[in-house]
Amino acid sequence: MKHWRIIATVLAAYSIAPSAHADSTLVYELTTADGSKIQHTIAIRGSWLRLESEPKGTADYSLMDNARLLMFEVDDQAKSYQVTRMGRLYWPATDLNAPRFKPIPKKQTVAGVRCQPVDEMDKDGKSIAEHCMATGGSLGLNAREMITLSRLFMSARRIGLGWRGVATPDERQASILSQTPDGGRLEFKSVVHRPVSKTLLKIPETYKRLKPDLPTEKPAAAVQQKQPHSEVK
Repeated sequence: MKHWRIIATVLAAYSIAPSAHADSTLVYELTTADGSKIQHTIAIRGSWLRLESEPKGTADYSLMDNARLLMFEVDDQAKSYQVTRMGRLYWPATDLNAPRFKPIPKKQTVAGVRCQPVDEMDKDGKSIAEHCMATGGSLGLNAREMITLSRLFMSARRIGLGWRGVATPDERQASILSQTPDGGRLEFKSVVHRPVSKTLLKIPETYKRLKPDLPTEKPAAAVQQKQPHSEVK
């Protein structure tokens, strides 16, 4: 745990006071091991986000309620959506609770944003990825938006979506550049601060909810999540 606390101290010098803006939209580019490129657009409004990818994956887009840790994968052609209860996977008793980070003694800038390079280590002390970690302030995100972005990164990892990015356990920093030995790369490209319409965070009432919700079995070590009112019906 001490490594990410060191990173927090180093990155404090990079932080700036978040601007008074409504919402934020970030763009990342994923390069797969075979060289294919996928653009991910992440629109954040408070604890909610909308994730769209180009080219599209199995869903047309995904919505995430990161307060309740719920993901909604929407299929416009089939007029249906699948709910994944990420809370059943987010805080299990596994090493993913606290990625092992080892700071790299150098500085870096990605798309104009300063970040701190770190090695992600496995339990045997072997480097499995290199990340460059940025604070929410460096990205112009407020505290709520940064928590939302962090939970996207870590939830996507735990669900097994092949997400290469990572966040710190305190949900204050996330990677803006992640590289793995197989040649995979997730890189931050841009961020804009403008209102995200509520309509983008709603599923049409006529769409069918697929059953059962995922995962179908709850891990014994998972923490129970409360289910407050949601915008998405």
